[in-house]
Amino acid sequence: MATNTPWGTSQLTEKIAPGIMSYVTASHGGYHLSPSRMASLPDAFKTAKPFLSDGWFEEDCDWAIVFLAFPTEFFTHLGPEAYVKHYHEAERTLRNWHPDTWEAHFGRKLKVGESYKKDKELTK
Repeated sequence: MATNTPWGTSQLTEKIAPGIMSYVTASHGGYHLSPSRMASLPDAFKTAKPFLSDGWFEEDCDWAIVFLAFPTEFFTHLGPEAYVKHYHEAERTLRNWHPDTWEAHFGRKLKVGESYKKDKELTK
């Protein structure tokens, strides 16, 4: 069933778990969280500022928020081998594009050279 997304009409829709949907359009895609999933985000992720709002998380920089916030759902959906591969990609993406959220989630401050966005902010 086609759904209107911030990127246009979906061409592929996939239910990851209740309240977690993945959408692909001709131009872009990402995840959408239901209001109940948004409310259940772990504290470390509640202050993340995705590119979009209203529960939409785009596929380049923001997807890692959803993936790392709901690991059990993605482990179940993907299986162990694919989950591990995506986990490492999600950790790197979160570190580079949402460093404050990464620090809150992993419980340590990033050092110079560990985050593209954080390093860029330091040189301003």
